[in-house]
Amino acid sequence: MIIDTIVTDMDDTLFTQEGTISDFSLEVMRECARRGIRVIPNSGRAQASMEPFMRQLNTGLPYIACNGAQLVNADHTVMEELFMPAPLAREVCAFWEGEGIYVQAYRGNAVYYSRESISSREYTRSSGLEGVQVGDLTTFLTFDTPKLLAIAEPEKIARLYRISRERFGERLVFSISKPNYCEATPLGGTKGEALIRLAERVGILPERTMVFGDSLNDLSMFSFTPYSVAMGNGREEVKQAARFVCGPNSVDGMARFVKERVLCPLA
Repeated sequence: MIIDTIVTDMDDTLFTQEGTISDFSLEVMRECARRGIRVIPNSGRAQASMEPFMRQLNTGLPYIACNGAQLVNADHTVMEELFMPAPLAREVCAFWEGEGIYVQAYRGNAVYYSRESISSREYTRSSGLEGVQVGDLTTFLTFDTPKLLAIAEPEKIARLYRISRERFGERLVFSISKPNYCEATPLGGTKGEALIRLAERVGILPERTMVFGDSLNDLSMFSFTPYSVAMGNGREEVKQAARFVCGPNSVDGMARFVKERVLCPLA
């Protein structure tokens, strides 16, 4: 097994449970760079939310944001972005809010929502994005957006994911990135499809790539390469789909797997 590219989810994978990159993981990622192994984060986070961590990693490489709706250059400018048209975004927003679910839309460095709530405050704190209360999000949504996010209890999200796919599945992609997050992105806006597009641009070979993830939005990456790794803290269906399972993020499972399986054989 010769690996020259590591593609990794961030939250609950590369990140600790506190939403940071541990010193150990950071050193392993930097050792990869020193040995010429590319590290490419592939996250549900928007570009602006990923940027502080990308500056910390300092890979000098492009990365993938918004569940695959954004390909981002090494200088943090967006090279390619997919959007759902405003009328479709309003339709989904109205449907979700009609189910009594908190919804937010993305544009630039901000997220927009109807009213302040525990969900909006927790999300803006953890993401670093600006939060903007707009009163009536469905009416406010006159712009195309790369992503809509619904936040609710896991049971509600599981149901919302199912009924949203039934209602809009031919026009949008739906995924679950955390048990309480349901995300809608444009067609083509999956992590796997974005990885294929980036691979064509920068010469990533599937047979030399290892991917890491924990949730449903990571599954599309697993078909890109024979070397898929699920987190020990990941969903059961993700573990079943992966070739390998590593330790949980609470013990730097992703970085330890890379050190043992990728770096040590090269030492």
